[in-house]
Amino acid sequence: MKHLINASLIALCLSLTTSSQAALDLELPSINIPDLGDPASNTLSSTQESLLGIKLIRELRGREPIIEDPELSGWLRALGNRLTAHAPGGGNYYFLIVKDPEINAYAMPGGVIVIHSGLILNTRSESELAAVVAHEIAHVSQRHIARMLAGQKGNPLMTGLGVLAGAAAASKSPEAAQAIISSTIATQLHRQLSFSRQMETEADRTGLRILASAGLDPQAMPLFMEKLDRRTSDLHGDITQYLRTHPQSIDRLSDTRAQANQMGKRTVHEDNDYLYAREKLRALTAPNSPAVTEGTPQLVQYAQAVSQLRRGNPNATLQILGTQSRQLPVALTIAAALNATRHYAETETLLTPLVTAYPGQEDLLAPLAEALLANKKAPQAWQLIKQTQLTEQTSLEFLEIRQRVAEQAGQPAEAYRSAAERSIRMGEYKHAKAILEQASRLPGNPAHTSARFQAMARDIEQMEAKEKQLDKF
Repeated sequence: MKHLINASLIALCLSLTTSSQAALDLELPSINIPDLGDPASNTLSSTQESLLGIKLIRELRGREPIIEDPELSGWLRALGNRLTAHAPGGGNYYFLIVKDPEINAYAMPGGVIVIHSGLILNTRSESELAAVVAHEIAHVSQRHIARMLAGQKGNPLMTGLGVLAGAAAASKSPEAAQAIISSTIATQLHRQLSFSRQMETEADRTGLRILASAGLDPQAMPLFMEKLDRRTSDLHGDITQYLRTHPQSIDRLSDTRAQANQMGKRTVHEDNDYLYAREKLRALTAPNSPAVTEGTPQLVQYAQAVSQLRRGNPNATLQILGTQSRQLPVALTIAAALNATRHYAETETLLTPLVTAYPGQEDLLAPLAEALLANKKAPQAWQLIKQTQLTEQTSLEFLEIRQRVAEQAGQPAEAYRSAAERSIRMGEYKHAKAILEQASRLPGNPAHTSARFQAMARDIEQMEAKEKQLDKF
């Protein structure tokens, strides 16, 4: 697409809300949902939207500081999948963490949900974070962006892939982002915001149902909205201030609180992995901010350990945690410290039973493969790595490890494939095709292997052709 939806505006219009017309698998009080119809189907088909989502996620990887840590990306994906299992409409979703201190999250076409690290660090429970994610899922399930495109057809601000241009500008210069917004929306701002208020109500209510159906606390949504209301940020200038001071924001909070109260008290099932993921993310992105452990001894130790590891003190990490744990986040931190201190055999002892218990998890396979390579056990490492199915959300870090393992295990074709898959996920199609061409000509390749690489190259060409059609949208 030649013109891009501005990410700053989309993040404002499509952040923090929820709603639904479809029956979910949990008996909940009836919630009145505004009927917005579906003009989206006349503008952007579901197939086009799905293709657009793939294009967006790949461009984001090339432009934004996406956190590719297998443990953190896998954790957020697990939370997202827990919520999407209860979202109306089905479809594919993709969850990304961007290294950005701003408290922000936004949805894009095709099920792409982007969560800033700053938002995660400013939540105090899994339910608070899930409330935001559920709200963004609701925007996707209700096809709000496609509806905005339908309502703003012909408006360059609302046509195409501008999410990326605005996001890039905002991350580099708030002034540039503000200029992109203010130069184009002055005459249509009122109409756009009026349209988005209805969507926010729909997304708030749908998100509440998703949240409750997933066994999380619906009260977390109004609580987090209140928290945001008490904070100030000038990233988006006067537009943000307008949205925060407009009376509709008060109505939204009141409505969300009332809808959550209707659901009554219920059993809440929160996963402690959230607490550990949040503190690892803090060590990676905001090491000078205080840990939030609420005095829990195990979490206090973990926060100290990951902080020491991030600072390059793996021995201190091992002194804090020891060398054995059956708790996954702790075991992964221990394994990273053991590898850093070249205690590879101990990493094998620690992780091998966990890999058996949790097969196919990238976050476990990556450090174990590193240890096996160091111990000259490349064939064994390959037997583990090759079992993991590659998907659009396979982390780039994992693909790099897969490539090294394949190279050392005498699997050159698979090493080439790993490199090509990485380029594909970055949207670097020309490079990917060149790699696949080389791979198809490797001496000794079985005929079916060469044919597979040629088929992958054709798939890339088809993707490029479809994306060119999107550019005409």
